[in-house]
Amino acid sequence: MEPILVVLKEQFFIEPVDFSINLEGVPTQDMLNTEMMQKIVEGRTNCFNATDVRLGGANLMKWFGNLITAHLYTYFVHNKWLHYEGIHFIGEGKEAYFQILQPQLIEIKMEDREQVGKEKITKLLEGLQPLFQQISATSGLSKQQVWGLVTNPYYNRLNTWKSEPSIEHTIERDHESLKTLPADIFNLKRNPFNLTFRYVDSWQDPNMKVRIKGACCMSYLKAEGNYCYSCPKLTNAERGVRAEQLRSQG
Repeated sequence: MEPILVVLKEQFFIEPVDFSINLEGVPTQDMLNTEMMQKIVEGRTNCFNATDVRLGGANLMKWFGNLITAHLYTYFVHNKWLHYEGIHFIGEGKEAYFQILQPQLIEIKMEDREQVGKEKITKLLEGLQPLFQQISATSGLSKQQVWGLVTNPYYNRLNTWKSEPSIEHTIERDHESLKTLPADIFNLKRNPFNLTFRYVDSWQDPNMKVRIKGACCMSYLKAEGNYCYSCPKLTNAERGVRAEQLRSQG
């Protein structure tokens, strides 16, 4: 298997498949069906012994966030666009992944890179927008939060990508380009990737800073769940209490 495809499987939960007979799960286009989406969101909720379907919607967006981030990874870091003939979503208990049929990594010419990259990313996001609208309608999450959850895995990886000096400038340029995409691509008033982050002291080391997430992952709705320390919903006082809880757990 090509090294980049190995990375997609190990880091982004995307499994390449050569033959359609080996595809499992649900084709993503079928997830536009209301009954199918309800079944999937309820399944993502029930696997955490929870009842609030907002959790199921948020968990589903975790996997789609990684899918989008994988496309940005191949483009930003390797100057290749990820193309495939079909894509299926598979839930396995608390875990999930995508299968992509006959993936190809298409080289982008450097002289066309910025324009082609924008076109490819725009087409990807516009294609997913109706599906994300369905997730929002089914789970009760706002469309702003749905798209905000897409950005969490992206920003978790961006600094790692930029740590390679030879491509740092290119990635920074790609990142700025991503932030300037028109908001109507997302059916929002603002591009969700165009974020200004807040930082707070780490609960482990006050000399270190922790970035507040762009959107709440709703983990507190899980059975025996709790808020992430970096949750944007927490007040300063609540974050202080959460820090004490985490320190006591050692």
